[in-house]
Amino acid sequence: MTGTDSREAPETTSATLEDAVEAIRAHMARAVAEEDWEELQELDRQTRALVERAFGTEPVPLRDDSGTALRAALEDLVRFYETSVPDLSQRRGEVAQQIRELKSGRKGTNAYETTRRHSMRTGTGHSAD
Repeated sequence: MTGTDSREAPETTSATLEDAVEAIRAHMARAVAEEDWEELQELDRQTRALVERAFGTEPVPLRDDSGTALRAALEDLVRFYETSVPDLSQRRGEVAQQIRELKSGRKGTNAYETTRRHSMRTGTGHSAD
């Protein structure tokens, strides 16, 4: 559904390249806030395409001929990346640690269950003296 999909590429719906850069940065900020990692990956891909387009040889629609607005939009995008990437890396590390802890806890639980089942079958754990 073109025009109604919230994941539609901002560059296809914006009038100028600056609009597209600003729109994608806003989408990325929302995805970061919502911790929507899949959306962030897609938005990062779209951002790279926009940057390639900005520095490509094909003419792109701009707000002004001087490129000042585009430069400001790209600088804002760079600042967003500079502040977001370290935070996202930290979050990823925390999630990885939680997964390791869960796996470790699961291994401990499985070991306990295996030992308990084995003890019940063999009768060990009850003194026969």
